[in-house]
Amino acid sequence: MAIPQTFKFFRSLVILGVLFVYSSCETTVDIDIPFEKPQVTVNSSLAHNTFPKVRVTYSKHILDNNWEFEPIREAEVKLIHQGETYLLDFDEATGEFISLDHMISEGNEYRIEVLVEGYEPVTATEIIPTIVPIKNLVYQGQVQVDSWSSRDDIQLTFDDPAGENYYEISAQYYRAYTYTDQDGNLVYYEDNYPLYLEPKNPSYEKDFNTDGELLIDDKLFDGAEAKIDLFIDGSYFSEEMDGEVSFTLKVVTRNYYLFHSTYGLQWWNDGDPFAQPVQVYSNISNGIGIVMGESISVKRMEE
Repeated sequence: MAIPQTFKFFRSLVILGVLFVYSSCETTVDIDIPFEKPQVTVNSSLAHNTFPKVRVTYSKHILDNNWEFEPIREAEVKLIHQGETYLLDFDEATGEFISLDHMISEGNEYRIEVLVEGYEPVTATEIIPTIVPIKNLVYQGQVQVDSWSSRDDIQLTFDDPAGENYYEISAQYYRAYTYTDQDGNLVYYEDNYPLYLEPKNPSYEKDFNTDGELLIDDKLFDGAEAKIDLFIDGSYFSEEMDGEVSFTLKVVTRNYYLFHSTYGLQWWNDGDPFAQPVQVYSNISNGIGIVMGESISVKRMEE
């Protein structure tokens, strides 16, 4: 008996449907992604006239989504200076290794050595730069940006020593006052926050800016008097702003400059799918991280 054409057509549709269902199924394949042995990570900023502090952790795999970096408590951390060795003790409160037996001083060279079981000694060496004082701070008036906002115009001056030098300039606003609340209680209150600095000279501009500080080298004024013209967003020298503005001139090492330049650029590009990857600078032997030096000069802005 002949099969009706409509039945043949229906059977073909059923077969095609079954094939489509099977062909659309996903095949799951388990792949073991190798997790290499983590590296010892050492981070320390050695600042003049402070006690040494060193943070020691393990590096993380790129697929590790845990944002916490647990410190390595059982490490042995040494600070070596002119043949003398100072052992740093682990501080549970800060998660860092610290020593109160020696204070960091400008112009001196320090070596940090970290020993972790199962690893080669992790080391780094840094020379603390000499302090460069702020010579002068001049308020050059207020610049009106638009009908709603304005900027303070400041010039910061210092004498740059001969040779290769690096600086970080930042500013801080501070105000303390009291007021009486609705219950008649006297309340003490403080404002204290960093100010955003913008250089007039575009040569000093970076592709990133984290907390408003200015990170520069001395190529434009090597061995001469440096006059850095800056804008501060806002009007901090008006009668309504009953507080003070202070500037910090931080002389930093080349390691500091390269680390913060690469780290800042990586932070700025985070989440941009079209940005090129940035390798953050490290000066650690047998590990990763950064040991850097700094010396600070602070001056209050006089109106």
